[in-house]
Amino acid sequence: MESRFIQLNNKLKIHTLVAGKAVNPPLVLIHGWPSSCLLWRHMIKQLSQKFYILAPDLPGYGKSDKPGNRPYDLNFLSGFILDFFDAMDLEKANLVVHDIGGMAGLSFAVRHRHRLEKLVIMNTSPYSDWHYIFSFVIFLLKQPLLTPFFLNKTIFKQILSKGFYNKSIVSSDLVDLFLNHWINSLEGKKAFSQTIAVPQIHMVESSRNLRTIDSPTLILWGKKDVFFPIRIAQKLQQDIPNSQLIGIDKAGHFLQEEQPELINQALMAFL
Repeated sequence: MESRFIQLNNKLKIHTLVAGKAVNPPLVLIHGWPSSCLLWRHMIKQLSQKFYILAPDLPGYGKSDKPGNRPYDLNFLSGFILDFFDAMDLEKANLVVHDIGGMAGLSFAVRHRHRLEKLVIMNTSPYSDWHYIFSFVIFLLKQPLLTPFFLNKTIFKQILSKGFYNKSIVSSDLVDLFLNHWINSLEGKKAFSQTIAVPQIHMVESSRNLRTIDSPTLILWGKKDVFFPIRIAQKLQQDIPNSQLIGIDKAGHFLQEEQPELINQALMAFL
């Protein structure tokens, strides 16, 4: 697995994990909030045996540039995926997305379906009526005076743990993996707030638009997600005509951390 920096046409430098042979079918992995491309670290080795893996840090996340003058809304994030495809010379590719990356991926599938082979959606919220627990947490996180409080390692660990079915997985090292890219620079601290400052309505496509997605679609969902319950996945399956849903047992929001082997099996079978 190689770490690279890719410059987009808009001059943003994007940190990307690259693995596998370039002659293999391309598979782009897009993480969500508050993680980074390292969310896929347990899965990349096996997937790279069959696919050319490209796992970027979203703008504002990880080691990628963190522009302070742009709203991190759906237009920006789905546009990022298009810019990344262009920078990597991907005429078409398979796309796997999670959380905020899932919102961006669904928008990309609506707007640029001719660039997609197959689409895999994991634990995201494609509708603006977010679960009240998640909405309340995001409301608190948006308060500037509370940002230092939430970036405290102990508090961050408590919030992060709610995204896991198996709380014992949330070790100090895992918390550092999720947290350090936010706290190691002033840019990162600002980006922490900027990436969630966008109103919910500006982060989702309409159900009518979702129904236009015609790429073969797999919906993989951790059944124990308290932020994005599986009923969201069931509604999404109804909205995307050519889709199938697989619920993952003993997994919460971060199913890549809890059940990477099961997810890889499902991905391999689908792709």
